[in-house]
Amino acid sequence: MLADGVGGVVMRCPFWLMVICGVVCSAEVMASPFHAGIAKLAVPAAAAAVEAVVWYPTEAEESRWQAGPFDVAATLDAPMAAGRFPVVLVSHGRRGGSLNHRELAASLAREGFVVVAPTHVGDAAGKPLARSQAQVLMDRPQQASAALEALLHDDRFASRADPDRVGMIGYSAGGYTALVLAGAKPDFVLADRYCKTLSGTEDGACRAGGSASVSAELASWIAPTEPRLKALVLLDPLAIMFDAAALAPVGIPVLLYRPQDDSYMAAAGNALMLAHALPTAPQLAVVSGRHFVFVDPCPDTVAAEVPLVCRDQPGVDRVAIHRRLEREIATFLAATL
Repeated sequence: MLADGVGGVVMRCPFWLMVICGVVCSAEVMASPFHAGIAKLAVPAAAAAVEAVVWYPTEAEESRWQAGPFDVAATLDAPMAAGRFPVVLVSHGRRGGSLNHRELAASLAREGFVVVAPTHVGDAAGKPLARSQAQVLMDRPQQASAALEALLHDDRFASRADPDRVGMIGYSAGGYTALVLAGAKPDFVLADRYCKTLSGTEDGACRAGGSASVSAELASWIAPTEPRLKALVLLDPLAIMFDAAALAPVGIPVLLYRPQDDSYMAAAGNALMLAHALPTAPQLAVVSGRHFVFVDPCPDTVAAEVPLVCRDQPGVDRVAIHRRLEREIATFLAATL
């Protein structure tokens, strides 16, 4: 058992991971082997062109810059470091964006990962929304897979990104996206049934994939898979459309986080269900705060506009939690990719 009183993280993990975590996390400060570079990536997709952002290791010194309200700590279009690096695909939450996990992505780049984060067309902040939630649920996995494919064929990254070492991080609806690509077979009738119960009526999961998702389109939809995935990190994932039978094909290691306060998205139908129903028990961690604590700390201007996403309860230190998540996620991915 690992515990962190500063970040409020409690983790259940096997001995081999405890040993690795003990080595990596024992020092208060450890120099990362690289700096973070960042570049834009155009992604051809079936429904519409998808924009993605790539973070990657570089030897160039980092220079900070502003992307709208966000402070980005990665050098734009820096030359990529020499070597062959594992790849991490990141899927943001409902109506989020590719910069929602910018600090995590930059920290992984400094540790020697190439990170690609698509903006999910139809389900992104400040962008036109899809015609239906069913369309979102079908488009998300396809868009994420297309972003990975574009990265692996882009001249800037193709020779340095290792297609045999690919992992994925999914937050909220991004967790649904990751599970589908890992082979889980979504059952939208199951989600509809959950959201029609009294307990599911106000559940945030139902806004992203509940009763509105049942349609003739989804009934005949064949979910895509991404066989290159070797490991998943799930941050309070949307999972009400899965059960043990649906999850049976997911045979890769999973690091699963959930918040202590599940008042926004009930753990019983999502994270806790996964903890018990995945064919191999995931590494499970609990952090203080609510569902949105997994989004990077917000700039003041954004926090004023979306306090639900950005404001934590008294005593919840989102910055400290994220520093701990960065170390644990890098350790898990280094051990599994």
